[in-house]
Amino acid sequence: MKIAERIVMVILVLVLIGGGAWIYFAVQYEQQSVRDAVARGDYEQREDLKEEVKIEDWKLVYPNTVALAIGSTSVRASIADSLPERIKGLSNTPFLPDNVVKMFVFGAYGSHAIWMKDMNYAIDIIWATEEGEVVHIEENISPETYPDSFESPIPAWFVIETNAGFVERNSVLVGDKVSLVK
Repeated sequence: MKIAERIVMVILVLVLIGGGAWIYFAVQYEQQSVRDAVARGDYEQREDLKEEVKIEDWKLVYPNTVALAIGSTSVRASIADSLPERIKGLSNTPFLPDNVVKMFVFGAYGSHAIWMKDMNYAIDIIWATEEGEVVHIEENISPETYPDSFESPIPAWFVIETNAGFVERNSVLVGDKVSLVK
């Protein structure tokens, strides 16, 4: 092998090792952040919390949302577009209002497996393409399914988590469109 080819191979190996290390440490950092938050009491799990946090005060739990249409239904979407936000998802949240969803933006096509780690309520899961076409739906996924995971057999760009029953109540079907509302 020529010296230039060896240098390229060494650089490629270093980049792969560095990328793997970055992902590992990002996950470790997020897990430690969640453990620290739990230790501080930020995610105290209480059965009566939903009643204490009035439904109209849902913005205390989901402060940054955008208007989103799923089929013919308008909702507010709490966006998870970074690795730590996607890892956390809806884990340890006390409730999800009927008019709010969690939208995971992956920025790449994939099956994007979702699990119910540290979840307090059942959800429906919707996978959509970059163009916003719904390609797969899983309904009424219970927290008791953990550690099982659910994924789309068709590559998706986005994953949307809603309250259980949302898909049925709003007649959401594969082929429907998901789009930001201006």
